[in-house]
Amino acid sequence: MISKYRGLKPVFRYILLALPIAFLILYPTVLHGYPVRLATTIIMYVTFSQIWNILGGFAGYLSLGLMGFIGVGAYGTGVLMNMGINVYISMFLAGCLAAVIAAVIGLPILRLKSGYFMVATFAVAFVLREIASNMNTITGGGSGLALPLIDMPIEGINRYIYYAMLLMAIVVTFICIRISKSSLGYGLRAIKENEDAANVLGINTTVYKSVAFIISSFLVATIAGMYAYWLTFIDPLSAFDSNMSILIITMTMVGGAGTLIGPIVGGILISLVSEVIWSNFLELHKGILGIVLIATVIFLPNGIVDLFLYREEKLTWKTLGKVIRENYEKYRL
Repeated sequence: MISKYRGLKPVFRYILLALPIAFLILYPTVLHGYPVRLATTIIMYVTFSQIWNILGGFAGYLSLGLMGFIGVGAYGTGVLMNMGINVYISMFLAGCLAAVIAAVIGLPILRLKSGYFMVATFAVAFVLREIASNMNTITGGGSGLALPLIDMPIEGINRYIYYAMLLMAIVVTFICIRISKSSLGYGLRAIKENEDAANVLGINTTVYKSVAFIISSFLVATIAGMYAYWLTFIDPLSAFDSNMSILIITMTMVGGAGTLIGPIVGGILISLVSEVIWSNFLELHKGILGIVLIATVIFLPNGIVDLFLYREEKLTWKTLGKVIRENYEKYRL
């Protein structure tokens, strides 16, 4: 079905691209309050999903440590802003700090495989949280850290953060597109298919994974800096929130890990579903999302986009059942 889009004339492709962008630009001028804050949250999660997809989707290295670099970005930005540094410079420097940390820890943990790598990234995230919790004079420790308030009315703040997140989402998506079409992207895909074979072909897999890890960490921390500025107050539990990591992984897997549009589709869909579940079934929120993730891994391991974009046959209930059955038989343990 993807061939239908490739067959479109360039002018129609640009129109299809321009329409959602125009909608997103005009959105906060038409709606106000909660709808704008919800859209901002969705855009942020889509951006995080795109970033996680660089290593987790392209290379197949599933990391649970995203929350660690979200916390580094949030605290780094907050501490620097309280020192009187501009928010954008603070975000950039926090991103650089995260990149340095990723470079230091990347070489040892990226040599680990599958489950060992996941556990290692999770452990690193908790170590970073404990460091932030115990640096009382710098981060405020368990008492938390207040950031300078944005000197605007509430509606102005909502619109400002919305456009800031949207701009960063567009930049990150462009970066991911460039990576996917570069030698780095091809190398990461080779690692996902067969890392040993990639080594034999002369691909320095450790370097490729390290570069992807560093880029991802920098981008995550930068976005997290704006997130902290939006919250105006952070503490170790909110900045290093493991639920965010799980939610981001769920979004990417449901949409389609390793694709460019998958994190966008999954980010929007799971954000809306999560909001509905959280509003009506608070106690079952995590359990339902966990079931969604498990069902996706078992029955649709290539994500939702695989059903709509990468299959020639028309999607019907019959073909959907066929795809689910084939995936279950192919990937079950």
